[in-house]
Amino acid sequence: MVHGDYRLDNVLVGPDDRIRAVLDWEMSTLGDPLTDLGLLVMYSTPLDLPDSPISTTATAPGHPSAAELVERYAARSGRDTSALSWYTAFAWFKLAVILEGIHYRYTLGRTVGAGFDRIGELVPVFIAHGLTTLQEG
Repeated sequence: MVHGDYRLDNVLVGPDDRIRAVLDWEMSTLGDPLTDLGLLVMYSTPLDLPDSPISTTATAPGHPSAAELVERYAARSGRDTSALSWYTAFAWFKLAVILEGIHYRYTLGRTVGAGFDRIGELVPVFIAHGLTTLQEG
């Protein structure tokens, strides 16, 4: 089972700082669980974009680094994570497509709210991160 949008915003954390529930399952499917890990790694990568309408969890207090997440996942699951850069690049590209869709709806006046006017600027940034991830992997 693949969640499809696995990130800190979609979990409930208990008083002991352990995940107690995973929410928002409408994008779930059957597939390779490394897809969720790649997405989590993407969301755990700092964007270094001041006032970005899209945030990552990389700066959340106590949030493990992407490398720590991968290490913990590999240790607990026993899965090979050597191809993770492909899954992480896929996550960057997937979110770039989603952002472009949001941007398009914004240009039509169908998406309103703070920050949506800057969503389109992020598409090339996410594509560049995806390409870099593939080249470094």
